[in-house]
Amino acid sequence: MTSPESVQPSTQRPFWRSPRSLLYAIALLFLAIVLWRSKFWESGDAIGNIDALDLVLVPLLSLALLVPLALRQRAILGALGYRFSARSLAPISYYGNTVGFMTPAASGEVLRPSLFRRTFGVPTAQGVGIVLFERLFSFYLLGLSCLLALSWTGAAPGWVGPVALPMMIAACLAPSAFVALAPTLNNRLPARRLGNLVPHRIRDRIGEQVKESGSTLSRLWLNATVVAFFIALSAITFLVMAIQFWLIPEALGQDISLQEAWVVLTAGAMAGFLSGLPLGLGATDAVMLSLLKAYGVETTEAGQIVILTRVLINLPGGLFGLAAYLLAVRQKPAGTPATPVARFAAASLGRDTE
Repeated sequence: MTSPESVQPSTQRPFWRSPRSLLYAIALLFLAIVLWRSKFWESGDAIGNIDALDLVLVPLLSLALLVPLALRQRAILGALGYRFSARSLAPISYYGNTVGFMTPAASGEVLRPSLFRRTFGVPTAQGVGIVLFERLFSFYLLGLSCLLALSWTGAAPGWVGPVALPMMIAACLAPSAFVALAPTLNNRLPARRLGNLVPHRIRDRIGEQVKESGSTLSRLWLNATVVAFFIALSAITFLVMAIQFWLIPEALGQDISLQEAWVVLTAGAMAGFLSGLPLGLGATDAVMLSLLKAYGVETTEAGQIVILTRVLINLPGGLFGLAAYLLAVRQKPAGTPATPVARFAAASLGRDTE
């Protein structure tokens, strides 16, 4: 019989006090924002004008983004010496794309470096560089694709159309060219003097991490294979998104082209992103309404398109993104990186970033 003195008190903390409870609280907050912003309770009349096939097809197209996003993530990590399957990277890549568009100024991305470290052994500083590369390049390409589509809608002078695509390809490579020239520019600019304005305590604490993130960012920008894959897979992603949105006005009998639909969607998304508000609040809707009316859509139908976009694209996309986040949180560590260099980097830097 066990004596009372031999019974050891439990050291396990309650779930609500564990770090994981905070991750689930964030998930609930994100769910509340998505449901509130979709205003699905206002969509009754608009949904009644859509046939059953479109009601199913439009939300499901959000899942079609899984493949190009996961392949894009695999190409990025592969360039840094990590070898993981696209399947294992699907949750974290889909979650990143969702919060990149739905949270204020992509602020939801702050959780991704820790997920990279916990599941894939990527040092936090490197994870920050990966996230910055993805989000900056994605937003840059989104803006370029909007300009390209705009040039094909007839809004630009006639001579712009034939040269638009070559110009956009050159523009896609501009960031890499800038990074390649950065060392030369750095020698001519007083960058170090500006760095001295940062307090010593901050520089000593985060200086190495910032250098590691910057080094990762430079390696990715200067890797021609990664840049080419990123552009190609982003183009596929954008095409799926354009078709998904274009199906909504088509279902309502509105005759707008695929290029016009992409201009409306991307301009609204960028307005929402730059507003710094959750899901863009009113900025996205206002821009989309204005552009739809400019393309000949009546005010009533334009309002229905905006409502259906929230309910059939943003709401399912947000729920799929939430599911991806929960999968990423519960994902077991995928093991150490495959290459010796990456294993050594993860082991040495990981201790510093714990």
